[in-house]
Amino acid sequence: MPGPYDSREAPRATGPATAVALFVTVLAAGHVLALPQEAQVEPQDAQAQAAPAEASVEPVEAQPDGEVDPRIELFVAKCASCHTVGKGDRVGPDLSGVHTRRDRAWLERMIQTPSGMLSSDADARSLLLEYDGVKMPDLGLSTEDVSDLIDLVAECSDTPCVLAGQFVAVGEATEVEIARGRDLFVGDEPLTGGGLACLACHTIRGMESPVPGGTLGVDLTHAFARLGDEGLDVALKNPVFPVMNKVFGDHPLETDEAYALRAFLNEANSNPTADDSALSLPLFGLLVAGAVMVLLNAVWGRRLRGVRQPMTRRSAAQAGAKRRNPALAGANRRGDMR
Repeated sequence: MPGPYDSREAPRATGPATAVALFVTVLAAGHVLALPQEAQVEPQDAQAQAAPAEASVEPVEAQPDGEVDPRIELFVAKCASCHTVGKGDRVGPDLSGVHTRRDRAWLERMIQTPSGMLSSDADARSLLLEYDGVKMPDLGLSTEDVSDLIDLVAECSDTPCVLAGQFVAVGEATEVEIARGRDLFVGDEPLTGGGLACLACHTIRGMESPVPGGTLGVDLTHAFARLGDEGLDVALKNPVFPVMNKVFGDHPLETDEAYALRAFLNEANSNPTADDSALSLPLFGLLVAGAVMVLLNAVWGRRLRGVRQPMTRRSAAQAGAKRRNPALAGANRRGDMR
C-alpha cells in the first residue's frame, strides 16, 4: 500500500457520492429518453379538451346600480367555487331545488358542519363518493349566515338570480392581460400578497417555461372548462381547496391578478398544445441533484491535491538523490541506528 510520501500517484478516490450521482443521472436521463412525448402528458378528459372557452363562460347580466345583496356576496365568497344554482354541477352539485329535496335541518347541518355530517350521515357520504371524494370544508359560517344562504338558494331556485357578485368576465381580455396572467402563473411577476406562483404546484400543457410545473396540484390546462369563468374567479379569490386555502388564506390575490390569471387559463383552455416536452418537477429535481453530486465529488477528489503534489515531488527528489549517492543513503541509515 503506498504511503503518503510515495512517489507513485495514488488512484483517484471514488467515494459513494460518485456511485449515487451516476445512478441518479443515468436513471433520470433514461426516464426522459425512454418515454415518448405523449406518455409524459396525462390525457385529459375528452369533453374538457373539446370544450371551447365560449361554451364554458356563463352569461352574466349587468348588475343594477347600488350595492350587491350581501347574501350574494356571501354565496360568491363561500359557495360559488364549487356550486351553482341552476347552471349545472361544478366541483359539487347544482343547488337548484335542494330545499325541496332535503329538509331545512339537514341543510343547516350540512352547510355549517359538513365534516360532522360525513362521519354520521349516509346521504352525505354518498354525495362525497358521487363527486370524486372532494370534501366540503367547514367554512366557519354563523347560524345567521347559514339561514341566509338557504333562503337565497330557495329564492334563486324559483326565480333565476345573478350570483356573480362584482364579477367581470374575461371574454374581452386583451393580449396584455393574458400575457400578464402567464407571468403571474410562472412567477415572472410576483403576486402582490406574497403568495406562491401557481407553477409551484400546477402545470399547463405546452407552457413555455424554463422550470417545469409542479405535480402537487392538478393540471390546469382545462381548468377554465371545468369550473367556468365565475367558478374560477371565486376559486382564485377565495379558495376552499385545503392546500390552496392554507397557501393563500393569508396571501389573497388582488382582483386584477385573478382577472389576468383567468384570462391566461381561458387562453390555455382554448388553445392547448398537444405535446409538452418539459420535464416534470420531480424529474427536474433528480437531474439537478445528480449534477450537484457529480460536482461535489469532483471538488472532494481534488481536496488534497495542493498538499499531496509538493510532498510527492519532495519524496521523489530524495529517492533520486539516494540512488545517485549511495554513501548518503548509508549515512542516513547509520544515523537512524544511533
